[in-house]
Amino acid sequence: MYKLAVTLPPFSPDYSGICSALFELGGMLVIHDASGCTGNYTGYDEPRWFYSKSMVYSSALRNMDAVMGNDEKFIEKICKAALELSPEFICIMGSPVPMVIGSDLHGMAVEIEAKTGIPAFGFASTGLKYYDIGVSEALLAVSKRFVTHAYEKIPHSINLLGATPLDFTSNSNVRDYVNEFEKRGIKVNAVFAMNNDLEKLKKSSSASVNVVISASGYMLAQHFLRQFGTPYVIGQPIGERNSDKLCELIHLAENTGDNLFQKMNNEKEAEILIIGEQVTMHSLRCCLQEDFEITGTDIGYPFMNISEITTLSDIALTSENAMMKAVNSGKYSCVIGDPLYSHIIKRPVNFIPLPHVAVSSKLYWNNDKSLAGQKIKNILRGVI
Repeated sequence: MYKLAVTLPPFSPDYSGICSALFELGGMLVIHDASGCTGNYTGYDEPRWFYSKSMVYSSALRNMDAVMGNDEKFIEKICKAALELSPEFICIMGSPVPMVIGSDLHGMAVEIEAKTGIPAFGFASTGLKYYDIGVSEALLAVSKRFVTHAYEKIPHSINLLGATPLDFTSNSNVRDYVNEFEKRGIKVNAVFAMNNDLEKLKKSSSASVNVVISASGYMLAQHFLRQFGTPYVIGQPIGERNSDKLCELIHLAENTGDNLFQKMNNEKEAEILIIGEQVTMHSLRCCLQEDFEITGTDIGYPFMNISEITTLSDIALTSENAMMKAVNSGKYSCVIGDPLYSHIIKRPVNFIPLPHVAVSSKLYWNNDKSLAGQKIKNILRGVI
């Protein structure tokens, strides 16, 4: 019961993360459910659903199918649809009911691929884990399957790992990040996985360095390191000076082969708490330090964390209750996070809204502003 949420909504689940990561890559995405989970993703977790197209479907699981374990019907429907649509790949994923009845989604994917000749993935998602787990697993699976050739490295080039609208919305954020890197002489080779297609991703081993822009991209960075010897840097180009420092780290990683990340100094007791996706919040903290000389900032992370950038003062917010204790502790005079977090604050603090689609869905995804470069100033008014 420790994860009971009374005020906050449920955060985006793992199957939404899988769909979001693969949305633009030309695959046929099938959620094994009774249509409710698919509607949850398309209606509330996917801004692109309302202005673009993607092959996202529900298996329309019914009571008797669940009771009798009628997998052949599911497989037959997918094979028939795939032969008509000719997708680049097929992805099937679970929801709570397949988890309860023990559906072998990986085994189904193997059978579907054998029957259609189309690459197929099966993910044992449950709807009980968060979106970032799904994004991480999906990006890793696609890369292992399709990024197989070691191309010659392109000097001063990078891949951005871990980009989905659940963290970055579908506004200009990712494009602005690309611009920040390219205006500093660093070519962005591929983005996993927004504003790209599968063909570009297949050539992503040619990048000299990978940049992990969300915790969801960390496992993929580890894979590229093992498979192709590509070093990684963790961070986002938020703020001008901080972006300069990040690009210096990229050049250093390219020259040395070391894995690097943005660092910060908490020289005084923290007065600011920033809550959200860890890499975004860490880069924002570094920006406050580098661009505005503001130290004393803690991160509260409800989702995945990367141990390399986690400090002793950072807080794992694994429940609504833990979050309420942190924001109402009296330690912080300023809290930055999704607008919905303001509803659990009971003390007078300076609250700075920073919408996060995985938390507040369509309530605020049109209000989101770009964090890239100097644009961060538009968000930090009242702090800087």
